[in-house]
Amino acid sequence: NSLQPAASRRARWGLAMEMLDVYSQYVRFGETGGNTTGLTSRNFVKLAKDAKIVDKKISTTTLDLAFTKAARALTTSGDTSWGGKRISFDQFVYALQLCAESAGCEPDVLYAKCLAVSAPSVKATIADNVKFHDDKSTFTAVARNGGPSKIDGQAWSKGLN
Repeated sequence: NSLQPAASRRARWGLAMEMLDVYSQYVRFGETGGNTTGLTSRNFVKLAKDAKIVDKKISTTTLDLAFTKAARALTTSGDTSWGGKRISFDQFVYALQLCAESAGCEPDVLYAKCLAVSAPSVKATIADNVKFHDDKSTFTAVARNGGPSKIDGQAWSKGLN
């Protein structure tokens, strides 16, 4: 029976590594310029929506409050570089614990929902075809001939220099 606690620790470690992978995907999502120092509130809410954590018991307001509380609770003394706008992995786990407490469930339930998400979802609209924009046979005058030119010597283009 002395092996059970070690097995339990290994299982917890595996869970933490899987959670870290999900956390890392959402840290990078939508970021330009390589700023991956922590998870933003926007991406925390996105993860919760993708994992179907948001429901009647846990609203986006609850998520924002948990994010803010976690961002302020676990910062090292005197560290103001993050300013509460990004949270570390430990703060992320703490924020999920706060959400679970608010919903009256175990944190493991929320962890499982987060682990069920394979990657951040992207929902975008696809533009409809626009007859006068997409069909070049409907172009008229200058557009039919390739557009205006500043170098062809035409009278209408002399003022464009």
